[in-house]
Amino acid sequence: MKKFFISILTVFIAHSWAQTTSGFADINFGLDRESVIEDIMKLGYDPLGASDGGDRVVIPVYMMADLPVQVDFLFNKNDKFYAFEIRTGRMEADRLPKVFEALDYMSDQFALKYGNKIKVTELQEADIKPGVHNLYKQWISHKTLNIYTAVIFKDGRYYTIGSVTNRNLAKEPQKSTTKTSSKHSFY
Repeated sequence: MKKFFISILTVFIAHSWAQTTSGFADINFGLDRESVIEDIMKLGYDPLGASDGGDRVVIPVYMMADLPVQVDFLFNKNDKFYAFEIRTGRMEADRLPKVFEALDYMSDQFALKYGNKIKVTELQEADIKPGVHNLYKQWISHKTLNIYTAVIFKDGRYYTIGSVTNRNLAKEPQKSTTKTSSKHSFY
């Protein structure tokens, strides 16, 4: 019995640690939607999309050091915070140098948090494909996180995006919402 209890406790601690070691601005991966909304409000922001039950909650303007960005918190099928995306405003083609400047700045900020072990894709204007994440830097030393920065070209405009995804929570199977019926009946 003692070995069983220790095994369960070890699994619980490992699972809890895996969900709380990363996140955004002290908002840990694995939290439910309401907890994330509360934590965003404690940071002094009024989140958008909080009551519509969609797949994300948004901070429309957040200062990433000197760069104003939008932060999207994404939720899995179990309504747990599993990823966030940081994106700049959209810019016309004539401001593409500013997009690349923001991409370098965001990548530097990610490097401060996630380290310098990265895979870099040389990205030029001619390489940018519409409607996809054109990867620039990918952080490869994190076993439980997918981390990258990229440029997106959509509807004739460009913007920079940084993404961090907890792999375990992204692949978490949906928990059943049906209640099991009791074997015993009182009637």
